[in-house]
Amino acid sequence: MKVTVYLGSRPGNDGKYRENAREVGRLLARKGIGVIYGGAGVGTMGALAEGVREGGGHLTGVFPRGFLGRKENAVRGVEVRNLWTDYPNYELIETETFDERIRTMERLSDACIVLPGSHGTMHEFFSFIEGIEVGRFDKPVFILNTDGYYDSLIDFIRNMIAAGFTGADDLDRITVVSTPAELVERLV
Repeated sequence: MKVTVYLGSRPGNDGKYRENAREVGRLLARKGIGVIYGGAGVGTMGALAEGVREGGGHLTGVFPRGFLGRKENAVRGVEVRNLWTDYPNYELIETETFDERIRTMERLSDACIVLPGSHGTMHEFFSFIEGIEVGRFDKPVFILNTDGYYDSLIDFIRNMIAAGFTGADDLDRITVVSTPAELVERLV
């Protein structure tokens, strides 16, 4: 089994976001579940990758060719792409565009996991949900709702359902959990 994990290129302002990402990586690796992620070595993405490596798991990074990261990283010369050439269980797939990155991650995975993140995470999450909605695939979606981080997102989806813009089954497709252990338990 392989899962795509969407999460942040920033660490968040509470250490528990990085620690949860790292723990998710470790737990998935220990269960023999391959992890596909955005390919960065910074933020919670970097923590997830570290956890997978600590657990001895397989990690696939999908990264747009030539992308240097946020403007402040590019200006400072920070390498945001994960370059773990010394880790035998790491594979880097380069894409031409961000859209190709998203489609590649969707195609390679058996399920989607969403951890706290920002605009990119939301773009990827909604793209995955849209893929289910229009019939490109039918794969489960899991949200790690650390300390209620995604409560407002769940409420937003309920509002879309109540307003008649999406079906009630949209929430049925999403499993919301509170801890990394619960996430991996529900996944397998």
